[in-house]
Amino acid sequence: MVLLSVAQTADGRRRRIRLRKPKVTVAQDIIRKVELKTFAPILFGADSVVMDSPLRTMSEMGQESGTIIYVCTLPEVKTAGILTIGSCHDNAQVFVDDELAGRTDRIRHTLELPSVHDGQELKIQVDAIERKNADDLVGLAEPIILTADLDGHELTLNLRRWTILTIPDGYDTATKALETVAADSLDSLAPPDTSGKPGYYRFQAVFSRSGNIYLNMENFGRGQVFVNGNSLGYFSETNPSLQVLRRYLKRGFNEVVVFDVVGPRQAVLSAQDQPTVGQ
Repeated sequence: MVLLSVAQTADGRRRRIRLRKPKVTVAQDIIRKVELKTFAPILFGADSVVMDSPLRTMSEMGQESGTIIYVCTLPEVKTAGILTIGSCHDNAQVFVDDELAGRTDRIRHTLELPSVHDGQELKIQVDAIERKNADDLVGLAEPIILTADLDGHELTLNLRRWTILTIPDGYDTATKALETVAADSLDSLAPPDTSGKPGYYRFQAVFSRSGNIYLNMENFGRGQVFVNGNSLGYFSETNPSLQVLRRYLKRGFNEVVVFDVVGPRQAVLSAQDQPTVGQ
Protein backbone atom coordinates (compact mmCIF):
# COMPACT_ATOMS: atom_id res chain seq x y z
CA MET A 1 0.00 0.00 0.00
CA VAL A 2 1.39 3.44 -1.03
CA LEU A 3 0.56 6.57 0.96
CA LEU A 4 1.07 10.18 -0.16
CA SER A 5 2.50 12.89 2.06
CA VAL A 6 3.37 16.57 1.43
CA ALA A 7 6.79 18.03 2.24
CA GLN A 8 8.26 21.49 1.72
CA THR A 9 11.57 21.97 -0.13
CA ALA A 10 14.30 24.46 0.77
CA ASP A 11 13.02 27.04 -1.73
CA GLY A 12 9.52 26.94 -0.27
CA ARG A 13 7.91 24.78 -2.93
CA ARG A 14 5.80 21.79 -1.91
CA ARG A 15 6.24 18.30 -3.26
CA ARG A 16 4.65 14.92 -2.67
CA ILE A 17 6.52 12.05 -1.09
CA ARG A 18 5.51 8.42 -1.45
CA LEU A 19 5.45 6.50 1.82
CA ARG A 20 5.16 2.76 1.92
CA LYS A 21 3.15 1.13 4.68
CA PRO A 22 5.27 -1.51 6.50
CA LYS A 23 4.47 -5.04 5.44
CA VAL A 24 3.09 -7.18 8.25
CA THR A 25 4.38 -10.74 8.29
CA VAL A 26 1.55 -13.23 8.54
CA ALA A 27 1.10 -15.44 11.57
CA GLN A 28 2.35 -18.71 10.13
CA ASP A 29 5.80 -17.18 9.61
CA ILE A 30 6.13 -16.47 13.34
CA ILE A 31 4.31 -19.28 15.17
CA ARG A 32 5.36 -22.71 13.96
CA LYS A 33 2.87 -24.53 16.18
CA VAL A 34 0.12 -23.48 18.58
CA GLU A 35 -2.49 -25.59 20.36
CA LEU A 36 -5.18 -24.79 22.91
CA LYS A 37 -4.50 -27.17 25.80
CA THR A 38 -6.84 -26.17 28.64
CA PHE A 39 -9.85 -23.95 29.25
CA ALA A 40 -11.21 -22.91 32.66
CA PRO A 41 -14.42 -20.89 33.14
CA ILE A 42 -13.98 -17.52 34.81
CA LEU A 43 -15.69 -18.69 38.03
CA PHE A 44 -12.72 -21.01 38.68
CA GLY A 45 -10.64 -17.91 39.38
CA ALA A 46 -12.72 -16.81 42.38
CA ASP A 47 -10.70 -16.14 45.53
CA SER A 48 -13.56 -15.16 47.87
CA VAL A 49 -17.26 -15.97 48.02
CA VAL A 50 -20.02 -14.33 50.07
CA MET A 51 -23.39 -16.10 50.09
CA ASP A 52 -26.93 -14.92 50.79
CA SER A 53 -25.83 -11.30 50.80
CA PRO A 54 -27.17 -7.92 49.74
CA LEU A 55 -25.28 -6.31 46.91
CA ARG A 56 -21.76 -5.10 47.71
CA THR A 57 -19.37 -3.08 45.61
CA MET A 58 -15.85 -4.23 44.77
CA SER A 59 -14.40 -1.91 47.39
CA GLU A 60 -16.73 -3.32 50.06
CA MET A 61 -15.46 -6.79 49.11
CA GLY A 62 -11.86 -5.65 49.67
CA GLN A 63 -10.84 -5.92 46.02
CA GLU A 64 -8.93 -3.19 44.14
CA SER A 65 -9.29 -4.43 40.57
CA GLY A 66 -10.31 -7.44 38.53
CA THR A 67 -13.76 -8.94 38.13
CA ILE A 68 -16.74 -9.39 40.44
CA ILE A 69 -19.65 -11.74 39.71
CA TYR A 70 -23.11 -11.55 41.31
CA VAL A 71 -25.31 -14.67 41.25
CA CYS A 72 -29.00 -14.84 42.16
CA THR A 73 -31.37 -17.84 41.97
CA LEU A 74 -34.56 -16.92 40.12
CA PRO A 75 -38.14 -18.09 40.59
CA GLU A 76 -40.17 -19.16 37.56
CA VAL A 77 -41.13 -16.28 35.27
CA LYS A 78 -43.15 -17.60 32.33
CA THR A 79 -42.75 -14.59 30.06
CA ALA A 80 -39.84 -12.45 28.95
CA GLY A 81 -39.11 -9.59 31.32
CA ILE A 82 -37.07 -6.41 31.74
CA LEU A 83 -34.07 -6.37 34.08
CA THR A 84 -33.20 -2.95 35.49
CA ILE A 85 -29.87 -2.46 37.24
CA GLY A 86 -30.04 0.41 39.72
CA SER A 87 -26.39 1.43 39.52
CA CYS A 88 -23.43 0.07 37.59
CA HIS A 89 -20.50 2.33 36.77
CA ASP A 90 -18.70 -0.23 34.61
CA ASN A 91 -19.48 -2.61 31.75
CA ALA A 92 -21.59 -5.55 32.87
CA GLN A 93 -22.46 -8.85 31.20
CA VAL A 94 -25.70 -10.58 32.15
CA PHE A 95 -26.14 -14.34 31.89
CA VAL A 96 -29.02 -16.73 32.56
CA ASP A 97 -27.16 -19.81 33.73
CA ASP A 98 -24.25 -19.74 31.26
CA GLU A 99 -26.05 -18.15 28.31
CA LEU A 100 -25.36 -14.48 27.61
CA ALA A 101 -28.58 -12.46 27.83
CA GLY A 102 -27.03 -9.07 27.10
CA ARG A 103 -24.68 -6.31 28.21
CA THR A 104 -25.11 -3.01 29.98
CA ASP A 105 -22.80 -0.02 30.33
CA ARG A 106 -22.56 3.31 32.14
CA ILE A 107 -25.50 4.69 30.15
CA ARG A 108 -27.80 1.73 29.45
CA HIS A 109 -28.94 -0.07 32.63
CA THR A 110 -31.82 -2.16 31.29
CA LEU A 111 -32.09 -5.23 29.10
CA GLU A 112 -34.60 -7.92 28.20
CA LEU A 113 -34.43 -11.32 29.88
CA PRO A 114 -36.02 -14.46 28.45
CA SER A 115 -38.56 -16.48 30.42
CA VAL A 116 -36.88 -18.53 33.15
CA HIS A 117 -37.56 -21.72 35.07
CA ASP A 118 -37.52 -22.00 38.84
CA GLY A 119 -33.94 -22.44 40.02
CA GLN A 120 -32.14 -20.89 37.04
CA GLU A 121 -29.33 -18.51 37.94
CA LEU A 122 -28.97 -14.89 37.00
CA LYS A 123 -25.26 -13.96 36.77
CA ILE A 124 -24.04 -10.39 36.42
CA GLN A 125 -20.32 -10.02 35.70
CA VAL A 126 -18.72 -6.60 36.26
CA ASP A 127 -15.17 -6.03 35.04
CA ALA A 128 -12.68 -3.45 36.28
CA ILE A 129 -9.52 -5.01 34.88
CA GLU A 130 -6.57 -2.67 34.33
CA ARG A 131 -7.99 -0.39 37.03
CA LYS A 132 -6.32 0.04 40.40
CA ASN A 133 -7.54 1.62 43.64
CA ALA A 134 -11.15 1.06 42.62
CA ASP A 135 -13.55 3.49 44.28
CA ASP A 136 -16.80 2.67 46.05
CA LEU A 137 -18.78 2.88 42.80
CA VAL A 138 -17.24 -0.15 41.05
CA GLY A 139 -19.74 -2.99 41.03
CA LEU A 140 -23.52 -3.12 41.51
CA ALA A 141 -25.76 -1.23 43.89
CA GLU A 142 -29.41 -1.66 44.87
CA PRO A 143 -31.95 -2.06 43.48
CA ILE A 144 -31.98 -4.72 40.76
CA ILE A 145 -35.54 -5.19 39.53
CA LEU A 146 -37.06 -7.80 37.20
CA THR A 147 -40.47 -6.88 35.79
CA ALA A 148 -42.70 -9.00 33.54
CA ASP A 149 -46.28 -9.04 32.27
CA LEU A 150 -48.15 -12.00 33.75
CA ASP A 151 -51.73 -12.52 32.55
CA GLY A 152 -52.28 -8.79 32.26
CA HIS A 153 -50.68 -8.05 35.63
CA GLU A 154 -47.26 -6.55 36.21
CA LEU A 155 -44.96 -8.86 38.14
CA THR A 156 -42.15 -7.03 39.96
CA LEU A 157 -39.27 -8.86 41.63
CA ASN A 158 -36.74 -6.98 43.75
CA LEU A 159 -33.71 -9.31 43.67
CA ARG A 160 -31.92 -9.20 47.01
CA ARG A 161 -30.23 -12.48 47.96
CA TRP A 162 -26.93 -12.74 46.12
CA THR A 163 -23.82 -14.89 46.02
CA ILE A 164 -20.85 -12.62 45.30
CA LEU A 165 -17.52 -13.86 43.92
CA THR A 166 -14.36 -11.78 43.53
CA ILE A 167 -11.78 -12.65 40.87
CA PRO A 168 -8.41 -10.84 40.99
CA ASP A 169 -6.22 -10.10 37.98
CA GLY A 170 -2.92 -11.91 37.63
CA TYR A 171 -1.07 -15.03 36.57
CA ASP A 172 -1.46 -16.71 39.96
CA THR A 173 -5.24 -16.54 39.63
CA ALA A 174 -5.10 -17.90 36.08
CA THR A 175 -2.83 -20.78 37.10
CA LYS A 176 -5.07 -21.74 40.02
CA ALA A 177 -8.13 -21.82 37.76
CA LEU A 178 -6.45 -23.91 35.07
CA GLU A 179 -4.93 -26.36 37.56
CA THR A 180 -8.32 -26.80 39.25
CA VAL A 181 -9.90 -27.78 35.94
CA ALA A 182 -7.02 -30.12 35.10
CA ALA A 183 -7.36 -31.85 38.48
CA ASP A 184 -11.14 -32.19 38.24
CA SER A 185 -11.51 -33.31 34.64
CA LEU A 186 -9.87 -36.09 32.68
CA ASP A 187 -11.01 -34.28 29.52
CA SER A 188 -9.31 -30.97 30.38
CA LEU A 189 -6.85 -31.42 27.50
CA ALA A 190 -9.73 -31.57 24.98
CA PRO A 191 -11.62 -28.29 25.57
CA PRO A 192 -15.23 -27.97 24.41
CA ASP A 193 -16.49 -25.14 22.19
CA THR A 194 -15.43 -22.06 24.11
CA SER A 195 -16.57 -19.29 21.75
CA GLY A 196 -18.04 -16.43 23.75
CA LYS A 197 -17.04 -17.98 27.08
CA PRO A 198 -15.25 -15.74 29.62
CA GLY A 199 -12.36 -17.56 31.22
CA TYR A 200 -8.77 -18.75 31.06
CA TYR A 201 -7.18 -20.18 27.92
CA ARG A 202 -3.85 -21.99 28.06
CA PHE A 203 -1.97 -22.47 24.78
CA GLN A 204 1.20 -24.36 23.97
CA ALA A 205 3.14 -22.50 21.29
CA VAL A 206 6.42 -22.88 19.39
CA PHE A 207 7.70 -19.60 17.98
CA SER A 208 9.77 -19.82 14.81
CA ARG A 209 11.62 -16.52 15.28
CA SER A 210 13.01 -14.34 18.05
CA GLY A 211 12.68 -10.94 16.35
CA ASN A 212 9.69 -8.63 16.75
CA ILE A 213 6.68 -10.66 17.85
CA TYR A 214 3.24 -9.21 18.52
CA LEU A 215 0.39 -11.46 19.57
CA ASN A 216 -2.71 -10.58 17.57
CA MET A 217 -5.69 -10.65 19.99
CA GLU A 218 -8.40 -9.68 17.49
CA ASN A 219 -10.10 -13.08 17.97
CA PHE A 220 -10.48 -12.32 21.67
CA GLY A 221 -12.52 -9.80 23.65
CA ARG A 222 -10.82 -8.00 26.55
CA GLY A 223 -8.33 -9.17 29.16
CA GLN A 224 -4.72 -10.11 29.95
CA VAL A 225 -2.00 -12.27 28.40
CA PHE A 226 0.91 -14.09 30.05
CA VAL A 227 3.83 -15.81 28.28
CA ASN A 228 5.75 -18.29 30.45
CA GLY A 229 4.33 -16.48 33.50
CA ASN A 230 5.34 -12.99 32.30
CA SER A 231 2.59 -10.41 31.85
CA LEU A 232 2.31 -8.81 28.41
CA GLY A 233 -0.33 -6.39 29.66
CA TYR A 234 -3.97 -5.85 28.74
CA PHE A 235 -5.70 -6.19 25.38
CA SER A 236 -9.00 -4.81 24.08
CA GLU A 237 -10.62 -3.67 20.83
CA THR A 238 -8.58 -0.46 20.99
CA ASN A 239 -5.36 -2.32 21.88
CA PRO A 240 -5.55 -5.65 20.01
CA SER A 241 -1.85 -6.58 19.92
CA LEU A 242 0.75 -7.14 22.61
CA GLN A 243 4.53 -7.39 22.18
CA VAL A 244 6.33 -10.53 23.30
CA LEU A 245 9.78 -9.62 24.56
CA ARG A 246 12.60 -11.94 23.46
CA ARG A 247 13.66 -12.65 27.05
CA TYR A 248 10.22 -14.15 27.80
CA LEU A 249 10.66 -16.94 25.24
CA LYS A 250 12.45 -20.23 25.46
CA ARG A 251 13.36 -22.96 22.97
CA GLY A 252 10.61 -25.38 22.13
CA PHE A 253 7.22 -25.12 23.76
CA ASN A 254 6.09 -21.89 25.42
CA GLU A 255 3.05 -21.41 27.65
CA VAL A 256 0.65 -18.64 26.61
CA VAL A 257 -2.24 -17.94 29.00
CA VAL A 258 -5.09 -15.64 27.96
CA PHE A 259 -7.59 -14.34 30.51
CA ASP A 260 -10.60 -13.09 28.54
CA VAL A 261 -13.47 -11.46 30.47
CA VAL A 262 -15.66 -11.32 27.35
CA GLY A 263 -14.84 -14.57 25.59
CA PRO A 264 -13.30 -15.08 22.14
CA ARG A 265 -15.05 -15.40 18.80
CA GLN A 266 -12.56 -18.20 18.23
CA ALA A 267 -9.96 -19.50 20.66
CA VAL A 268 -7.29 -19.07 17.99
CA LEU A 269 -3.95 -17.40 18.73
CA SER A 270 -1.86 -15.73 16.04
CA ALA A 271 1.15 -13.43 15.82
CA GLN A 272 2.81 -10.93 13.49
CA ASP A 273 5.89 -8.74 13.34
CA GLN A 274 4.11 -5.36 13.60
CA PRO A 275 1.48 -4.09 16.08
CA THR A 276 -2.12 -3.89 14.98
CA VAL A 277 -3.95 -0.58 15.16
CA GLY A 278 -7.15 -0.86 17.22
CA GLN A 279 -10.61 0.35 16.40
